[in-house]
Amino acid sequence: MEPIKAFSNVVIGQFVLTRIPIKVYVDSRYLTITSTDDVQDPLIGFGMDEDGQMHRFDYRRIEQLSISGNIVTLDTYNKALGVDTGEDSKEEEPEEEPKKEESIQMSEITRKVKVAREKAYKEELLALKDKETALKLKQKELKAEPIEDGIIREAGYTWEDIKTFGDFQNHISNLKVDKNIKTGKDVAKAITLGFLPGWVGNVDTAIGFLKKAINQDDAKKASGFIGKLDVDDELQDIVDDTIEDNFLKYIEKFVMSQPANTKIGDDFSMNKKLQTYIAKEFDERTISGFEESVNEMHHNYTFGTGDIVKNINPSCEHFGSIGIVKKIIDLPNGMGTVAVYTVGNSGSAYKPGMSLTKTLDQLEKYNG
Repeated sequence: MEPIKAFSNVVIGQFVLTRIPIKVYVDSRYLTITSTDDVQDPLIGFGMDEDGQMHRFDYRRIEQLSISGNIVTLDTYNKALGVDTGEDSKEEEPEEEPKKEESIQMSEITRKVKVAREKAYKEELLALKDKETALKLKQKELKAEPIEDGIIREAGYTWEDIKTFGDFQNHISNLKVDKNIKTGKDVAKAITLGFLPGWVGNVDTAIGFLKKAINQDDAKKASGFIGKLDVDDELQDIVDDTIEDNFLKYIEKFVMSQPANTKIGDDFSMNKKLQTYIAKEFDERTISGFEESVNEMHHNYTFGTGDIVKNINPSCEHFGSIGIVKKIIDLPNGMGTVAVYTVGNSGSAYKPGMSLTKTLDQLEKYNG
C-alpha cells in the first residue's frame, strides 16, 4: 500500500461518518468539519472557524488533523495503517520517541473508528428491522380491512347518479372490480351504498350486465338511470334470441364509443333504442334485395297461431327455417306486424326449438 501524500475527502469523511469530532489545520487555523456535505467535493472542502463562519480549503494544504483532540499528521496516519513511508532506513534520532507515542495514539483512534463504524452499522440494521416490522404490521392491517373499502367511489359516483356516457363507461369497466365484493354481507353494503344494483348477480362483462339490465321485471325494475335500461316485457316477448344478442352487441359498442363528457339525456330509453334497431334491421333486409313482389303476394296473409310457416326471404340468415307460429303481434308505433315461431328444422343459423321473430312479409304458410 502506498502512503497517502495528502489528506483526502475520503480520509476525512470516514471520521465524519462515525461521528468522531474532526478538525483540519489549514492556512494556520483549525476548521471544524460539520458534516459529510463539507467534504463531498474531492478537490475543495469546507470547514467552520471559531466564529461560525464557513471557509473553503484545498485538501493539499492540510497540515494535520485534530481527531477528538488528538493531533494526526500524515506520517502518523500512514504509520498507524502500517504503510512503509521510506523512513525506516534512516537513522533514528532521539526525537523519534514522541512520534512513537503519536503512532500509538493514532492506532487507538483507528480502533475507535472501527468500533464506531460497527456501532453505526448495528444501529442501521436495527432501524431496518424496525421498519420491516412496521411494514408487516401495516400489511396485516390492510388485509384485515373490509373489502368494500377497496372500491370506495368518489362522491356521487354510484349507479344511481350516472349523468354522462363517461360515467356509464366507468361503471362498465369496473364490473370486474365490483364483482370482487359480492360475498356475504359485503353485497348488502355495496347495494346500500349504491355501488351495485341489487340484481347484478355475478356478471362481470358489459354484455352480461346489459342482458340483465334489459330483462328487469317491469314490476320490480330499478328507479333512475338503471330503470331506463329495462325493455318492456311486452316488447321483449316479440324479440327472438338472435335479435337480442345482436342488439346487446350494438348497444355495448354504442355506449363505449360515445365521448365521455356527452350527457345522457332524460329521454334516454332502451325501449326506443330497441325499436329503432329493429326498424333499421328490417329496413336493411328490404333494401338488400328482398323483392317487393313478395310484399304484394302476401298482402292478405293466410296463416295464424298454430300454422306452420317457412321463411322465404333469401337475404335473411334464417332463410329456409320452418316452424309453428306461437303468436302474431302488432309492433308499437305503427312499425308493422311480426310473427313469432318455433323452429322445427336445422340450418347453418337455426336449429329445432329456436324462437324466431319475423315480419309477415318474410313468411308463407308451409304445406309440406
